[in-house]
Amino acid sequence: MKSLQTIQKTFRVFQILTKIAFVFSIVGASVCAVGALCAMAWYTGGQVFSLFGEPVTIFASGDGLKQMLAVLLSDLILLVTEAILLAFAGRYFKIEQAEGTPFTENGANLIRKLGIRCIYMPIVAIVIASVITVCLGVERSGDISNLPSVATGIVLILASLIFRYGAELEARNRALISDEEE
Repeated sequence: MKSLQTIQKTFRVFQILTKIAFVFSIVGASVCAVGALCAMAWYTGGQVFSLFGEPVTIFASGDGLKQMLAVLLSDLILLVTEAILLAFAGRYFKIEQAEGTPFTENGANLIRKLGIRCIYMPIVAIVIASVITVCLGVERSGDISNLPSVATGIVLILASLIFRYGAELEARNRALISDEEE
């Protein structure tokens, strides 16, 4: 039982960290969205900021502006994707804390679905970000890699198999105990 309590405390810490990361993702996505809106307004000839009635130039013109817009929109898409994945992870941790053990069929199914989402959602986000970058006619600065999310997805799928096996062992144990009581 002490091991299960340690697992529960660790999952509680992960739940808190997931909430913090979710908030940071939302804040980052919001900043990217505001920056992208300001860059689009500036690109179309609008005035974004003024100081004492004089326009303040905060954006470069030409290709630099397009490059910045592409980066902001790409990062926005990637941060929104991460926020969605963190929301799913938070939901799993909340359910796991309520059930008191990760070794349930429901928990194993949720973690397997999260693992699958960790594989395909970032791929879709990278494709959308790449399309936006190509449409703006600029090269993406920086490296976008999906390897960490694929690895995380695989680990979560493997963990779901372990949790499912644990659920089966608990069910067998309960069945043996109820047979002995009869």
